Amino acid sequence: MEVSALAAAPTAARAGRAPGLDLHELRLLERTTTRLAAALTVRAAVDVTLAAVQEALGATSCTVFLLEDGPPGPGGAPGAVLVPAGDGVLGAATAPPPRLALDDPAPSAEAARTRRPVLLRSPEELSARFDHAPSARLVAAGERSWAVVPMLTDAGLIGVLRLGLPREGSLDETQLLLAATLASQCACAVERARLLDAARAAAGEARRAEHRYRTLAAAGRLDLFTAGAGGLGSDLPGWRGLTGRDGDLRGTGWCADVHPEDLPAVLAEAAAAAREGRAGTARLRLRTPAGWRWVSATAQPVRADPDEPGAPVLEWVGALDDVDERVRAARRARGLQLLTAALSTATTRAGVVDAVLGACSALPGTARASLTLVEEGRGPGGVVAVHRLLRGGRREHLVRADLRSGDLARDVEACAAAGGWYPCGPGDADELPAWVRPVYLEALADGDAAWAVLPLATRRHRLGGLVIGSTESTVPDQDERSFLLALARQVADALERVDLLERELSTARVLQQALRPGPLARVPWLRAHRATTTSAGEHVGGDWAEVVVVDADRVAVVLGDVMGRGARAATVMGVVRAQVRALALVDPHPAAVLRGLDAAADAAGGEDIVTLAYVLLRRDGSALAALAGHPPPLLRGARGARYLDLPAGPPVGAVLAGGGDDGDGDGDDSGGGPRARAQVRALRLEPGEDLVLFSDGLVETRARSLEDGLEQARAHLDGPGGAPLPELVDGLVATLGGGVPVDDDVTVLAVRRDGAAVL
Repeated sequence: MEVSALAAAPTAARAGRAPGLDLHELRLLERTTTRLAAALTVRAAVDVTLAAVQEALGATSCTVFLLEDGPPGPGGAPGAVLVPAGDGVLGAATAPPPRLALDDPAPSAEAARTRRPVLLRSPEELSARFDHAPSARLVAAGERSWAVVPMLTDAGLIGVLRLGLPREGSLDETQLLLAATLASQCACAVERARLLDAARAAAGEARRAEHRYRTLAAAGRLDLFTAGAGGLGSDLPGWRGLTGRDGDLRGTGWCADVHPEDLPAVLAEAAAAAREGRAGTARLRLRTPAGWRWVSATAQPVRADPDEPGAPVLEWVGALDDVDERVRAARRARGLQLLTAALSTATTRAGVVDAVLGACSALPGTARASLTLVEEGRGPGGVVAVHRLLRGGRREHLVRADLRSGDLARDVEACAAAGGWYPCGPGDADELPAWVRPVYLEALADGDAAWAVLPLATRRHRLGGLVIGSTESTVPDQDERSFLLALARQVADALERVDLLERELSTARVLQQALRPGPLARVPWLRAHRATTTSAGEHVGGDWAEVVVVDADRVAVVLGDVMGRGARAATVMGVVRAQVRALALVDPHPAAVLRGLDAAADAAGGEDIVTLAYVLLRRDGSALAALAGHPPPLLRGARGARYLDLPAGPPVGAVLAGGGDDGDGDGDDSGGGPRARAQVRALRLEPGEDLVLFSDGLVETRARSLEDGLEQARAHLDGPGGAPLPELVDGLVATLGGGVPVDDDVTVLAVRRDGAAVL
């Protein structure tokens, strides 16, 4: 029965059924999860969810309301409203739903306030609970009951999912479970899409800021001058106006206005130009009443004979340009580029902190920088930690025991509302919070002249603050503030991104830990040993190997391999492993098990490639073996090691489920239908002989072909038998893996029939 039919007729299809999702519903959830993973916008995530809800529950209408900031309330703080997402609703007979305040007397608002589902089983119950008759349009569209399910994530409420149903009674327990699961998946996809939107917006703002700073209007020509062996030969009225100087600038008098860090390089360039008879150029900072300002100086030699390159130089004629805005723009652009490049590769909070402090150190006049952040997992609500870059490049990390995370979040909110704080000198200390003020005064005593205190805030989180201390005693203009705020937004988005990534990695680690293989089953008449390694730093991959006990006289020796690595491959591996166990207990014949796996893969509609080696072994040593796209096992006995003569066959799911002659000569086709999975071979395992199964990662790498790897594995085992199985298996892995780059997961399973206990 289709899922939509089950949802439309719960009394008939679900009568007497225990709560829980059936196979059709689980497949629907699997498809929906896959589609939501590919949804990169809020609109796409909502559309996938609405389609799934309508298919699964037979809803007449489906609506997703998302929680948004609304207009300010009576206290001035922004309110919260539920806004229909996308087109608002699936169901052509209904009008677009309105925006809802959380205090509205409506089912959707109540579900958002209480964060609990609201079920309305009839029009009469809707009227009784919410004191109004149901919309005539809804009833005319055939709706007789309703359900509203909150959409929640770890970050809180994202919105609500509203359903209109063509039957009285609303949702039963199983349907409510399905609706809540779809709402949760949609909430996670919407949150991820919003973070991606924020990252795109931040990147766009960074590009616009860089372009703006690169195209700031160049300052005009400041002065023309002459110079000779005794120094400057003419006055500089433009210089005087810029610096406010009254004294004589000729000779070396101008040197008093140049930044001490720049003067040695300027004098060295002048001496070199005079010595070599060439043009000289320099860029330097001048002391002005508003702070240091960049100028550019160029001087050309005037020779006694202009047509003779080697003629003596009589004097230099030069020009001064005010290039302060161009220099600062170039440094800002470089700072944005460095930060963007570093943040793009940061996957942890520590990486973000390193990237931010490194980028801040390259900003003009930066003396220090610090990040004050709420860090989770260390006490209720987290603790406040400070990461500092001090003068001389020294790093410092400390925990602020005197500051609570709630107080920091409140101050960040105030800082964001003010567009940042920009104190300059002791007189501006009063505008800073109490916990920042003493640190600021200490920095002033250490040589800082001004600070920029910037909020690290995203749409949903108040993460902390970014402080940049400067040696230049100037209050930033609007362009400078826009640049600093854009930088802070990039940092906040990066912190939120890595926090989300760390939560996802934590979930993957839990999944991987749950899917680790357990110990091999103990069989009195069989010894077995398994070795497994994974690639690319993954905790678990797509390989598995096990011994399935069918009964006292039979076991199934299995080794499978799911193409790929990581959580996805591990999940598919867990599903197929469970299927093999179940099928082996029903009918352990290799053809029956492989046909069952083909049928399951075909029904699931999956595209994962799974290969398998399966051997049904009896106590007396007789065995039946089959392969599904897998390398053949090795049989190691008194005559050396050889590969079993087994056709590889197609991978699981690549053939239609069905029967045919199973190839063992006993006439048992275990089913009927097209000739599929017919390559089953009989063999015998004598006492003391070893059967070795392995994944292709053991024998095939980028540096070694499959044929060479197979021969190396055979040659390694082609010797006297009797060695302990752990020594045999681990030696094989070490020999073929030593010095060769690991491209794939590697799993090896060896069994020996000798009646001893399992090693």
